[in-house]
Amino acid sequence: MPASAPVLPSLPAISAVPGALSGIRVVDFTRVLAGPFGTQILGDLGADVIKIENPKGGDDTRAIRRQEALGGEAPMFLSLNRSKRSVAVDLTREEGRQVVLDLLATADILVENFTGRVMRRFGLDYASLKERFPRLIYCSVSGYGRTGSNADAAGYDAPVAAEAGLTAMNAFAGGSPVLGAIAYTDITTALNATIAILAALHARGHTGEGQHVDVAMFDSALANLSFQGAEYLATGREPPLYRPQLPGPRGLFATADGDIVITCSSDKMFRAFCLEVIERPDLLEDPRFAVLTERMRNGEPLLAELRGVLLQQPRSYWSERCKRAGIPCGPVRSAGEALMSAEATERGLVFGLPHAIAGTAPAIAQPFRLSETPCQYASPPMLGQHTHAVLSALPGYDDARIAALEASGAIATISHPTA
Repeated sequence: MPASAPVLPSLPAISAVPGALSGIRVVDFTRVLAGPFGTQILGDLGADVIKIENPKGGDDTRAIRRQEALGGEAPMFLSLNRSKRSVAVDLTREEGRQVVLDLLATADILVENFTGRVMRRFGLDYASLKERFPRLIYCSVSGYGRTGSNADAAGYDAPVAAEAGLTAMNAFAGGSPVLGAIAYTDITTALNATIAILAALHARGHTGEGQHVDVAMFDSALANLSFQGAEYLATGREPPLYRPQLPGPRGLFATADGDIVITCSSDKMFRAFCLEVIERPDLLEDPRFAVLTERMRNGEPLLAELRGVLLQQPRSYWSERCKRAGIPCGPVRSAGEALMSAEATERGLVFGLPHAIAGTAPAIAQPFRLSETPCQYASPPMLGQHTHAVLSALPGYDDARIAALEASGAIATISHPTA
């Protein structure tokens, strides 16, 4: 049978309390993934995020894998651009660039993820804006940063992860590297950009001055090497690749209805595992398995025993027993299983946002909770949905001027039902 979309809970009740970033305006030139993921966080936290889009199609992700179930809207765009307002401006036109400059006069933060040449061509690079807008926090998200030999090179997740050493480590010992399905370099770059923007915002509260925030995908990927990278720097040896299973027991194990990952990393945990999980006290009495060093030396006999035991019950059985015994574990779920899991429901992590075209835009909540200034989620915008509303609030932009700008092609004021 063909798959059908799950029924999503409604949007959680919106708090009347202003968000943590209420009163902060962000002019957002980002598109695709790393930039929009970060600016969405700022929007969910209460900032007024104004997404600048090309009137001819907008963000590239509006056209990626459009879904009939969403009225032709694209899940990728919807998942990265909620809590924003869309203003459609043609930056190739002088009148369009003037609109942006007038908007920046009201902004606290600018975020862009073009190559450096693009913003320089439009006169919207940091050097061109610094004197005019001294309090502006200007964040550039790029593949390789704004300095160095690759400063003007384009960067995408998979190639950058490969040259930063991450892809080589995404493998088991003796196996070939696998390109990851999740764009971790894009996502961690977005998180780093958000952290840096908030730090710059805090600093401005002391100095009164904005600054340039330079966030690179390559830098983020290299930082993700973390303790494995530190091991190389300390020893000159490449970090080791692990086997799918280690006799901790640790790793991926088959059960009666699928796989489970178990991390039993100490003798105390192994004792609990034998007594409370698999009920095999005899393994504790075997000198080959009594301590971790011996288990590592005699791994295959132990792993053979454990494989046989774990195959006798389903994932849920072993997961419940491991958690109760204090042993980290998790069933290997599909994305759908995880999204529809009891844990996701209990934490209110998945919900639907009302959307004028899609009907319901699927959403995944931010993974943090603020007790006094909770996140507030607003529907992703249609292209140019807020052009008129945003511009009409600027000095000198009456209906006649906005109409003239639209007639010239400098902006687009697309009328859509309010969602």
